[in-house]
Amino acid sequence: MTGNARKGPKNSADKKPTGRTESFEGLKKLLTYYQEITDTIREPFVILDKDLCVVTANLAFYNTFEVLKKDTEGKLIYKLGNNQWEIPELRKLLEDILPKDKIMNDFEVTHDFPDIGHKTMLLNARQIDHKQLILLAIEDTTQQKKVQSDNEQMTASLVKQRDKLKALGDTKDDFIMMASHQLRTPATIVKQYTSMLQEGYAGELSEEQLKMLDSAIVSNQRQLEIIEDLLRVARVDDGKVYLEKSEHDAVQLVQNVIEGQQITFDNRNQRIVFKKPTAKISAIIDPKLMSMVLENLLDNASKYSPESKTITVSLKQNKKETIFTISDKGVGVLKKDQHKLFKKFSRIDNALSIATTGTGLGLYWVKKIVELHDGTIDVISKKDHGSVFTIRMPTLT
Repeated sequence: MTGNARKGPKNSADKKPTGRTESFEGLKKLLTYYQEITDTIREPFVILDKDLCVVTANLAFYNTFEVLKKDTEGKLIYKLGNNQWEIPELRKLLEDILPKDKIMNDFEVTHDFPDIGHKTMLLNARQIDHKQLILLAIEDTTQQKKVQSDNEQMTASLVKQRDKLKALGDTKDDFIMMASHQLRTPATIVKQYTSMLQEGYAGELSEEQLKMLDSAIVSNQRQLEIIEDLLRVARVDDGKVYLEKSEHDAVQLVQNVIEGQQITFDNRNQRIVFKKPTAKISAIIDPKLMSMVLENLLDNASKYSPESKTITVSLKQNKKETIFTISDKGVGVLKKDQHKLFKKFSRIDNALSIATTGTGLGLYWVKKIVELHDGTIDVISKKDHGSVFTIRMPTLT
């Protein structure tokens, strides 16, 4: 009998792999590759299949969320840890957002886990391999969020305290200005009447009466100086001091100030030396206020120097700066006290401070005026060896 014999089915071992088998083998290779990668990642990392079941996770995931590998792999992510991962935001990401966008970065999720407590997490997800796998990286930002929240609360508290202090400062400055204005008028009237008495408008006074009157005049003058200091500082703190700057001969300015102070130095048996530059030096300044600054510094140098000492003034200029320097050989200031010099109502204890009157406002005001000129003032001082005050101001360009 001839004819083609019907061949039986081949042995299953001889069959060619189907497309499904090839896909499965490829997926296994991919998972092995991904597992090698995830093991090197410090942050929790998990790989899900398309049905949102855990294929694998790294050690950081197990440690952070206190779950076991045997209770994790193959399980629906929402069911992990007795349904602890049943998180609405996570469902939204995996079921609504990711299928459309394929990628999601820094998706924040907060959740209270029964076993490990409150957690804030940033999720970064990728859908890959034709939607076969989902890579899910989880960054635990709980501590960072707490630090941020604490910082925000601390900042808010500090701002609130600052505002309170500013309000108190404003109230204090307003009070000082109002009180000074109210005090200046009667003090000025007292000055006028005492001067009239001294000049004999009410008749001749005895020697004893004139002596008493002299004391009253000196005290009244001191009172007016204190009031003027308070008003001056209140105005500068309130931003009500406006410079009237112009190009001015700085050498002539210093010369005029020295001449105006000469009688003070003569009365104290002190000598003042001006190292006058040979070239003309011009500066853009408010001459009235800068004269007052220099007068204050020279008066301080005189007050805190013993009799017969010399105070030296120098002036120089380069392309960047105009530099005024006042140096003395007085009592000086300890290094630990130098930071107090330019503070309001601050006076330094030394051999001459008891005998010297002052409000502790002069150098504070000086610094403010120099800064309004975009300048700086600093001091170098040594106890019993004197002080050097240096003002640096931008040179005219």
